[in-house]
This record gives sequence, structure tokens and C-alpha cells, in this order.
Amino acid sequence: MHFGLISTLLLLAHSAVFAQVVRALLVGGGPTPEHNQIAIESNVRYLLRLLPPSAWKTVLFADGDPKTETVLFEQQQKELKPGERILAMLLKGRSAAYPTSLKYRSPSLAQLDGPSKKASVSIAFDKLKTELEASPGPALLYFTGHGSPNTGSRYENNVYDLWGGGGLSVYELAEQINKLPSTQPLTLVMVQCFSGAFANLIFEGGDPKMSPVERDIAGFFATVQDRVAAGCTPAVDENDYHDFTSYFFAALTGKDRLGRTVKGADYNRDGKVTMDEAYCYTLIHDSSIDVPVCTSDIFIRRMVTVPDDDIFKLRYRDVKSWASPGQRAALEELSKALGISGDDRAAIAYARFRGLAPDSPRTNPMAAARRAFSSAADAARSNLLARWPDLKDSKSSAYSASYSEAAATLERQAQEGKFKELMDADKALSDAEEAQYQSQILDARQARFVRLFKTVALIHSLRDTGETATKARLEKLLTAEARPFLATVRTASNSKP
Repeated sequence: MHFGLISTLLLLAHSAVFAQVVRALLVGGGPTPEHNQIAIESNVRYLLRLLPPSAWKTVLFADGDPKTETVLFEQQQKELKPGERILAMLLKGRSAAYPTSLKYRSPSLAQLDGPSKKASVSIAFDKLKTELEASPGPALLYFTGHGSPNTGSRYENNVYDLWGGGGLSVYELAEQINKLPSTQPLTLVMVQCFSGAFANLIFEGGDPKMSPVERDIAGFFATVQDRVAAGCTPAVDENDYHDFTSYFFAALTGKDRLGRTVKGADYNRDGKVTMDEAYCYTLIHDSSIDVPVCTSDIFIRRMVTVPDDDIFKLRYRDVKSWASPGQRAALEELSKALGISGDDRAAIAYARFRGLAPDSPRTNPMAAARRAFSSAADAARSNLLARWPDLKDSKSSAYSASYSEAAATLERQAQEGKFKELMDADKALSDAEEAQYQSQILDARQARFVRLFKTVALIHSLRDTGETATKARLEKLLTAEARPFLATVRTASNSKP
């Protein structure tokens, strides 16, 4: 066959794959304005930018009214002078010494179709069903907001919190998904706290005790079913956002929230970034407390039972050889972040994960820093109130004059270094808080490594000894997770580290 004809046929085949219209249902918002932080709105806005112009989109957000001030954001106030800061710290607490104000504004979204309420979600699924039946194609379900645990179901039937109270449980979302044609590719991304429970949608009715569904579905979630997730912040600067949405979609599309190019997620060097590669990229790079999970993680744990003690005795070199290119990269990079090496690194990480390692911390630096600050603050406050007793009652008629006089005096004393012990204790507590947060991030990376190691080992075990039908369902699921989703495929030139 002539080379030109071959090229034309390949181009037509490529165009046919991506001529299908993407359908997207985006659900966002907290249950109340106080829990509807601007970062949640930013997630929806980011997804709207990433979806191709031809995509069919339904957006449900907060109360559904584009004019209501439902979005909570943080505004920095003017920095206090040293004397004012010390006075605020002693009378109103540490947070008052570095003031910010919380305000509300109306949503700033290019599209808003209704509220994030159960009835609206049901209607949106009915419309999505009609769309998919009329013209088959891939669909995305994206949920961003808050989640609640269902401890009575051992976190298996957790809830996505809806506007005004109530929520959408795993079982209820399974009912909605069942409306959709089962043959169309469906991608589910949920980034709320306790979202990992929704990976149970790989089973009938969302119940892990039931059989796996045959639906072409792939799901990616910010965190496991019994942990909170990062991302619900009122901070305005998107450059400071570190969460699953930011890393997963940046890797998948090559553009971050600020429009900057993101490279390095094409681990198998085939010229495109697939969802499983974006997931592995997130495991490596997400600098937050998130412990992401995907549908194959939950499927394989349900289908294969191997004692953890046996899994984490496996040699690292063997498990690495069984991993996909993305998984290998994640295992290697997480090993570096954890400072572990050698063939027994899984045993070391697992011992740390369980708090049984010899180098597990035995003291609590945060508690010591809090005690030191409290002691310094109590002493300074006692002296302050002894000199200006009217500051004990903010409603006192003499409070304002006493406050002004005290602020001026403390300003002079601060310049003379008389509050050094208090300010040193304040800084030490701030340093301890940052160290604790970094420790939590390290713990999250440790959990990611342990979970990924186990997933790779269990997949190998099933492929080696599992039943034919179960192996076939696993491969179908892995294939679903390993596809590019959006209608544009990144080129190899944009995928190199």
C-alpha cells in the first residue's frame, strides 16, 4: 500500500477516536457558605478550562445562583506593628497577631447550571444518559468539595456532602451511574475527604461484597476511605494549591492551574500521557497529605488475599520488575523521598507505616513548643493585665484608652527586646507547626509507597495464579485506567522530563 494512503488512513483513524464528544458532569461546593472555600470553586473553573470547547458540560455548584455570595475567601489584613501584634496575641490569641479576614463573593464560573443538591444531581444524570444514548462517547464525573465518613459501614459507604445538608452516598451514586449506558467509557474523579470509598463503584451497587461491574469505568480519588484530603482552603493564591486535582489534571493535560507547561508524566515514552500515568505522577509530586487511590487498588484488594507480612517480605527488585513504567517511577521516587533503599525497603516502610520502626519518633516536639509558648504568653499576659486591668473586659468604657496606651508602651518595649522570650516561643511554635505538617506529608508519601507496593504485588499474584474471569476483569479495568481521557493527546516532545 502506498505510504501516503497509509498515512491518510492512520490520520482518519486517529480523528475518529477523538471525534467523539466528551461529556462532563462537574459537581462542586460545600454544604454551606462557611464550607464553600474558594479552592473548591477554583477546581471547577480549572476543569472548565481544560475540557475541550466541544465538550458537553453540566456544572452544579453550591446553591446554583451565580449572584449569591456563597464563595468563601481569605483576605490578608494590614500587618500589625510589633506592639500591636504582641497585644493582640496576649488578649485574643496567636491567630489574632497575624490577622486575616474571611469574606464572601458570588461564584466566578463560565458556566453554572444548578445547585449541588440531590435532585439536581439526579436530573443531571438523566440528561447525561440521554446525551450518551444519542451519541456515544466518553464521560467524566468530577466531584470537588467535602466528604463525610460513614463509620457504621467501616467507611465503605461514605458520603459526598451536598449543598444545604445531606449528601450523596456511594450506594446512591451507584444508582445514578446505573442510569448510564454501560458500554460507554466512564471516568470518575472525586477529591473530597474520605473519597476513596467511592472506588467501590467498581462493584455492583457500590457494595464491595458484591460482584464487579462489567461497566467500562475507571476512578481516581484524592485519598483513601478513612482519611481527610487536602485542598479546601480559602486562600486565594492558586500558586500555593497542592492537592490531587492540581497534580492529576496538570499531568494529564500538560497545563497546570496557572497555564504553565507540565512535563515528565509520559513514563512509557509512547507520546501520550494516560490517566494511570497521571495518577503515578501525582503519587510522586503531590506535596500534601493526600494518599490517592484508584479503582484497581480496591479491586485487587477485594479479589486477592495475601497477608501483609508476606507481601512486605518480598524483594524490592522483584516487585519493581512487575510494575508498569509509571508504577516503577513512583516506587523509585517515593523511595528517595523516604530515604530508603535496598531490597528490604518495603519491610522498612511498612514498619514505619505501623509505627514499629526503631527510628519512629518517641517525643512530640509540637507539644513541647505549645507548652513553651503558653508559659511565655501567660507570664506576659499577667504583667500586662496587672498594669492595665481594664483590658480584662473588652466592653469596659476604659478598654479603648487602655488598649491604645498599652499598644504604645509594648511597641517601645518590643524595640528594647523585652518580649524576646515570647517572640522566640512564638517562632519556635511556628517552626514546630511547619515541621509537623512536613512530617504529615512524609507520612502520606510513606502510605503511598506501602499501598503502591502492595497493589503491584497483588496484581502480579492475580496474574500468576488467579481465575481466568477475574484476571480478564482486572485487565479490562487496567486498560480503562490506562487511556488518555481528554480529546487532545500530548505529543512526545511535550512529555520528556
